Amino acid sequence: MGYWDRKKVLVTGGGGFIGSHVVERLLASGRGVNITVADHPSPAKRRNLAAVWKDLRFVSTDLRNSAAARRVCRGQDVVLNLAACVGGVGYNSVHHGSLFRDNMILGLNVLEAARRAQVGRFLVVSSACVYPRDCAIPTPEAEGFRDRPEQANEGYGWAKRMTEYAGKTYAGEFGMSVAIARPYNAYGPRDHFDPERSHVIAALVKRACDEEDPVKVWGDGRSTRSFLFVEDIARGILEVAEKYPRADPVNIGADDEISVRELAEMIIRLAGTGARLSFDLLKPSGQPRRRCDVTKATKELGFTARVALPEGLAKTIEWYRAHERGAVEAVRR
Repeated sequence: MGYWDRKKVLVTGGGGFIGSHVVERLLASGRGVNITVADHPSPAKRRNLAAVWKDLRFVSTDLRNSAAARRVCRGQDVVLNLAACVGGVGYNSVHHGSLFRDNMILGLNVLEAARRAQVGRFLVVSSACVYPRDCAIPTPEAEGFRDRPEQANEGYGWAKRMTEYAGKTYAGEFGMSVAIARPYNAYGPRDHFDPERSHVIAALVKRACDEEDPVKVWGDGRSTRSFLFVEDIARGILEVAEKYPRADPVNIGADDEISVRELAEMIIRLAGTGARLSFDLLKPSGQPRRRCDVTKATKELGFTARVALPEGLAKTIEWYRAHERGAVEAVRR
């Protein structure tokens, strides 16, 4: 019998970009698994879950309300807390207060509700935004609480640090079984392509596929990132929850690094537009380098990335053209 078989699992934020992929993989991983998704209702989230909608229970709720969090946690065996308020570096850099407030309230509400409900396993989904600007490259988990989070994402980074801390202390004081995953730079189908909140790959894919010329790139293009395809992120999150409930964070990422300039050039090449690049030096670039140390994930979980960046980008471009761009053109007609 597998770990997920016949489990009652609550996935908060399960209608979102990463959450919907986690739900799909979870349904494929366990026989008789009973899934409840707790999320804000929206047509986009219904679309994200369209392939599995009949196989789950969707609860429309706001988890910043403690009573709502208690209601959805009752009777659950596992809570995977993927709910979060976040955007790209542009959004995050001017919303430190609200991002800290909303993510702290949400995270503590769900954790406390799970404790009261005596949930058997709780997953804290953290972020690479916990790391300081001058972190070692590749970055080990031990640096997650050193100095302060990188300034452009500081409000969100502090909230994720404190949610990790809460999970660890709840495990110590109350004996909860807690796992902590730190995913790195997810991208892929169903990403957020809204220019106000999108991350770098989604923003560049939209600009390239919408045939902008030149394609605008924030910053000077020299910042580097380590990207992981969303299907790999979903697999890693579930493996942390299942195999490493030690209230000890695990990086979930890819063991490579690419500059934003090289990334933009690759996206334009895969999109086949031949557009030029334009760098906006007045826009924030975020952390200068970001690449995770995956030693712990490999040792403890046997986890490695399976989808290479060019393959993942091609899938993302294909999905955007079939869904996001098509929907916009239909509205215009």
